[in-house]
Amino acid sequence: MEKKHLFIINPKSFWNTWKQEDVLAKIHRFFNSENITDYTVHISRFPRDATGYIPLFAKELPDDTVLRVYAVGGDGILFDCLNGIMELKNAELAAIPYGHTNNFLRGFGKIYKTAFRNIQQQYNAPAIPMDVIRCGNNYALSYCVIGVEAETVRLAEKAREQMYRKNTLIQWLCRRLYVMLYFTGAFIACRNKKFRNQRYEVDIDGKNFSDVFMGLSIFNAPYYGKNLHPAGSAMPNDGILDLFTIRSSKIWRPYHKFLFYALGRYKWFPGNFSLYHCQSISIRSEDPLHISMDDVVFFIPHLEIEILPAAVRFVDAGKLGYLGIQHG
Repeated sequence: MEKKHLFIINPKSFWNTWKQEDVLAKIHRFFNSENITDYTVHISRFPRDATGYIPLFAKELPDDTVLRVYAVGGDGILFDCLNGIMELKNAELAAIPYGHTNNFLRGFGKIYKTAFRNIQQQYNAPAIPMDVIRCGNNYALSYCVIGVEAETVRLAEKAREQMYRKNTLIQWLCRRLYVMLYFTGAFIACRNKKFRNQRYEVDIDGKNFSDVFMGLSIFNAPYYGKNLHPAGSAMPNDGILDLFTIRSSKIWRPYHKFLFYALGRYKWFPGNFSLYHCQSISIRSEDPLHISMDDVVFFIPHLEIEILPAAVRFVDAGKLGYLGIQHG
């Protein structure tokens, strides 16, 4: 069976142009040294560009061709590539980490950057089945958060984008201080009464859990916000979603408890955080749902969510399998 290799590069993932050129050179050097011509490089031009480009590219291939798509950058380009391959029969998804966050790849172990940046290892590595979250018409690998956490992500991303307009030193610092930006966004979001008192109509596996929540957070993998891990038990190969309902109260200091929750200490506050394991969730609200899926923000009126077991074949460049939370 023929195999085609398609690299999708997000230029915004590189804080200077020479680094992007270096990655491009590594790709070309490997394929040229092996006399392999069945590869293509595409530079993403705008958000969701890859989602439309990949199916069009696949149409030109013979029916029995395996298309291995490499998302070069961070979680945003990985999201785009995932959504671009979901309707394809013979597609595999790989990720080469250069973004400010690479949440999904952190679960492959501490060597994830070394292993997943190695083009030869990516080329030769097996593809293993991974679960996918279907969120309405979109798909996510790591998480879908609604309410206060989605606003936290939006504010952190807004601050990051503003800093990226500065000089390269500021950009470099921004990449290393993203968690600080995240917690600053959380402080602002937790003070917003709109997110602290929104009523949601919620069905979890067909059972009604409607109430007033600060938000709901669905995890397929443990990491988000760079190295935060609210749902330490979430694994993208168990056919289960980890769902948190997040309640507010008059005596709750939201920001204080949110910090511990983001570090996996939700059990310290059972009155505010409840964890459910499920396979499908239906969420509606009179106010628009404020949603972040793998760092991509949406506003929609309602959302149907389900786990799709083993829905994508993901390239395991480290060959250790998905390890989940790594402490130390």
